[in-house]
Formats: sequence, structure tokens, C-alpha cells
Amino acid sequence: MSSPFIPPKTINKMAVLGISESHVLDVFNRGEQIVLSSGMKAVVKKYVGYEIGVGYTQNEKGQYVITAVWKRERR
Repeated sequence: MSSPFIPPKTINKMAVLGISESHVLDVFNRGEQIVLSSGMKAVVKKYVGYEIGVGYTQNEKGQYVITAVWKRERR
């Protein structure tokens, strides 16, 4: 995938969760594609002790837009 646009609202959420832009790009480009129960397309990647997820859409120009991020502890 190409480099996505990350809107300010998503950047703020990343800061709260302690997720860097490089992590988001790693997940987006190398993670596992999934579709959430809401229908949102997402990519997830597991790291040691945690998982990062990135929800995305495409705008009218075909550019990917990161619309959601999350971080979960792994057991």
C-alpha cells in the first residue's frame, strides 16, 4: 500500500495511545488485512506484548486515509 494521509484527529488519538507514526505506517504496510464487524477495513499487527490496529478508508482521489487507531495488550 502507499503512504496514507493521517488526519489531525487520528494523530491526537495516536499521541494519547503512545503510537508513533512509524508504527502506524508499519502496521498499515505490513499488517494483516481484516474487516471489522462494523464493515470498516482495517489492518492489525502483533508485536511483543501488544497489538496495534489501524482502520482506514479511501477518499475520492483514491488516497488511503487512516480514520481509527487502537492498541491492545496481548495475553
